[in-house]
Amino acid sequence: METARERLRELVELFLQKKISVEHFCSTFETVYNLELNKAELSSKEAQAFSALFDRIVWYSPLLEERRAIPNYVGEEEVKAAVLETAQMLAGSKEFGKDD
Repeated sequence: METARERLRELVELFLQKKISVEHFCSTFETVYNLELNKAELSSKEAQAFSALFDRIVWYSPLLEERRAIPNYVGEEEVKAAVLETAQMLAGSKEFGKDD
């Protein structure tokens, strides 16, 4: 069975491969990170990267009107940039993109 840690990595990869929507990514990432993940199991690099990503994606709104009215809200482009930054932070580490 896949661990929550592995699920977060998989979500990043699927999103970057455009296999899941931004809505699905944000919703699922938030649920896994908040409710399923044992944060003590993360490496320090993973903890930093996933925490920073979570702090951005929880502000996702698909509605332009909401993003205009609420400055903290972010759109799809900001989510894409945050996911890419996370992948770059974790690139090359044994924790990301490779089986243990």
